[in-house]
Amino acid sequence: MNDDWRRDPNVIEGEYEIIGEWDAEEPRREPRRDHIEIGSGPPYVTYTILAINIGVWLLMSLVGFFMGWSQSQQLYYFGAKVNVLIAQGEYWRLLTPMFLHVGLAHLFFNSYALYIYGPAVERLFGRLKFILVYLVSGLVGSLLSYLLSPNNAAGASGAIFGLMGSLLYFRKEKRNLFQRVFGPGLLMIIGINLLYGFIQPGIDNWGHIGGLLGGFLMGNALGLYRERNPDYKRRIISWILIILIFVLGLGWGRLKYGASIHLNRALDAARLGRIDEAKYHIEKLSARARKDTRAKELIEVVYIEDINNSLQKGQPDEALESINVLIGYYPEEMNYYFYRGNIYEAIEDYERALEDYLFVTETVKNSDKVWFSAGRAAYNTGRLSDAKKYLEEALKINPNYQDAKQLLEDISGYI
Repeated sequence: MNDDWRRDPNVIEGEYEIIGEWDAEEPRREPRRDHIEIGSGPPYVTYTILAINIGVWLLMSLVGFFMGWSQSQQLYYFGAKVNVLIAQGEYWRLLTPMFLHVGLAHLFFNSYALYIYGPAVERLFGRLKFILVYLVSGLVGSLLSYLLSPNNAAGASGAIFGLMGSLLYFRKEKRNLFQRVFGPGLLMIIGINLLYGFIQPGIDNWGHIGGLLGGFLMGNALGLYRERNPDYKRRIISWILIILIFVLGLGWGRLKYGASIHLNRALDAARLGRIDEAKYHIEKLSARARKDTRAKELIEVVYIEDINNSLQKGQPDEALESINVLIGYYPEEMNYYFYRGNIYEAIEDYERALEDYLFVTETVKNSDKVWFSAGRAAYNTGRLSDAKKYLEEALKINPNYQDAKQLLEDISGYI
């Protein structure tokens, strides 16, 4: 995709195709030495896919117009690749992007590429195998993009690169015939497209690479149309590799995006006031995921809300349990120890409250509030001289601290 498509920068990415012209009828020529059988009749599957792509774009644009959706919203609702949603189980988003396009220019270039290469692959492999090559290549392209590209995406280019990948299998099996039909042009087009994808922002090159790989593997797994003396061992190995790519890829995706899944679910639960559910998803996060700024903010909000609710219900033990979990997540956060000291004071456990306050003062030495709280806790434990010292520290920082002055006067009457 290019910035001059005049869309929001957050809109789902697509890609232009750099394509070369080639006569789709050429595979019909039967060479004198390297003979192969090819499918007969017009390339109906290619034309059908073209019609579907155009029809989906028209429908998406029409619905978006009447609904007032932006282009990114249209693509989202029609099934663009969104990594976190796929990881949450919307696996159909690996399939639907290959029928979506980001604007008319994107649709035109991909349609032209399909029109050029589709008939060749359809005749070389036959209609049924062509469908499998196209769909599986597109799925592998979406899968690799899902795993390695953080951006949302849409476009048929993964499947189109799959058609090129299947032609590389044709080259491997019938090199002389391939050279006479295609020459070096196809390899140059693949190379230029991949290079362009690496240097041009907004192009989902991992989808291209995945599609190319998927097409080559599918060529090996299926073989050419009525291929003579097929290598069944190679076909079985190819199918095993394809299955492994999907099994391992989907598993890796869930591990990779698992933190985002639980974080989003925790956020949704917190917004609805379902604190226990939010805590459940927070507990599923790894220690590394909890260090994320967004995660930390959400975790603090959820647990502080839970602590306040517990205290209001007269359940200090539950409040202490929650603050201890919070301290376990972020032991470097001194304000959590101060908050725990407040809870201990609320249940009149002044010894532990004093321990927390003094622990905080080792790091935070210029907080009048912490020194005052330490003085108050020491006073309630009967350690008047210590209380006097802590209150004096508070007044050094803030000479106008009235509560500290009042408590210090009270203590002075006993010492």
